[in-house]
Amino acid sequence: MKTVSAFSRQRTAGSRRGQALVEFAIAALVLLMLIFGVIEIARIFLVYTTITDAARQGVRYAITHGTPPAGPTTTGSATNNINAAGLTINTTFPNMSCAGATPSSACSGTTPGNLVQVTVSYPYDLLISYFPINVTLAGTSQGVITW
Repeated sequence: MKTVSAFSRQRTAGSRRGQALVEFAIAALVLLMLIFGVIEIARIFLVYTTITDAARQGVRYAITHGTPPAGPTTTGSATNNINAAGLTINTTFPNMSCAGATPSSACSGTTPGNLVQVTVSYPYDLLISYFPINVTLAGTSQGVITW
C-alpha cells in the first residue's frame, strides 16, 4: 500500500487552484472578446442606419425641392458639419432628361421627372483600435424629382 504524504496533498490542491485560475482567465478573455464584438457590431449597425437615413433625407429634399437651398448661411453651416463628421455625399442624376427644359441651355438634372440618387459614405472608426481594420459604410437612396 502506498502512503500519501502531507506535502504531496498540498501540492495537488495548489495545482488545482492554479488550473482553475488559468481556466477562468481563458474563459474571461473569450467572454470579453464576445461582449466587445457584440458592442462593435451594434455600433456599426447604428452608424449604418444613420447613414442610410441621411441618404433618404437627402433624396427626399431633392425630390420635393428640385434645387439646392439658396441661402449661403444654411449651405455653409451644413458643409462645415459634413466636413467635421467626415461624411462624403455624392448626388447624381442617372437618367437626366431635358425634355421639358426651356431654353435647352437650362438643362440640369433638377428638372421634374428626373431620377436623383444620393450616396452617403462614412469612414467608420472601430471602438477597439487594436486591429487596424478600415471600414467604410455607405448608404444609397434614389427618387424621382416631382417639383
